[in-house]
Amino acid sequence: MNTTWIVVASRDEVRIFSREGKGPLTLINDIGNPLGRAHARDLVTDKAGCSNDNRKPGRPAYSTEESPRDRVLRDFYREVCDHLEHDLDIHLYQHLVLIAEPRLLGIVRELLSPKVKKVITEEISKDLSYENPADILERLWP
Repeated sequence: MNTTWIVVASRDEVRIFSREGKGPLTLINDIGNPLGRAHARDLVTDKAGCSNDNRKPGRPAYSTEESPRDRVLRDFYREVCDHLEHDLDIHLYQHLVLIAEPRLLGIVRELLSPKVKKVITEEISKDLSYENPADILERLWP
């Protein structure tokens, strides 16, 4: 069977559709990320630590390279990518289409395994998370 999975991703949700041959899209999974739209202040439990360097005036705060929101987003999409790899291993799909806003698409690309990247047939760098399946299908295969 020639099965294509279409992954429509946003910060707070991933919808995975399946399409057999040239048939309609069928929603097979809807994964919510409740922390996807949370404020950074809600994701941290403490302030950044401070330096106790006596040579500098004041007490400069340490900073992290990755914001709490980015960390939550990466953790969520790491799990999604692991599921995609597992489902490819058990032959649930043969082709993959990724649809997400540009920044998010970059994060997903970075986290996907090489074997999943091999089956990507198309990428759409646009937020279509609120589109219905018929409109998504029309955008992919007019």
